[in-house]
Amino acid sequence: MQYTEQDRQVLHDTWMSYKAKMRVTQIEMAKKLGVSQLVFSDILRGQVPLEHRFVNQFCDYIGVDPVLTLPSLRNQVGGNLPNSVTLKNTYIVDGEIKNVRYSGNQIIVEYVHSVDIH
Repeated sequence: MQYTEQDRQVLHDTWMSYKAKMRVTQIEMAKKLGVSQLVFSDILRGQVPLEHRFVNQFCDYIGVDPVLTLPSLRNQVGGNLPNSVTLKNTYIVDGEIKNVRYSGNQIIVEYVHSVDIH
């Protein structure tokens, strides 16, 4: 399987989004993938070709399906896949929810947490 520059760009963008949300460093991810930070960086910048093993491990660690994520794999399965999917997240807060609103792609939950004072 030959991955494209578009695939590499999608992986790079996916990584940038993931690391910002999850507060994970390149060093931490590289260690999980069994490569150096330099090799990890070189792969995402296109200095080193994408390999099947890396792509599968990387996608597995960040929780995305490579077939749904990478354009070349989507094309191989016939392009019948949707361009978007609906996701659902459930949150538990330690208190009583008073207000929920959204702004752009952010959800703001205001809640009251009771504190015991001895």
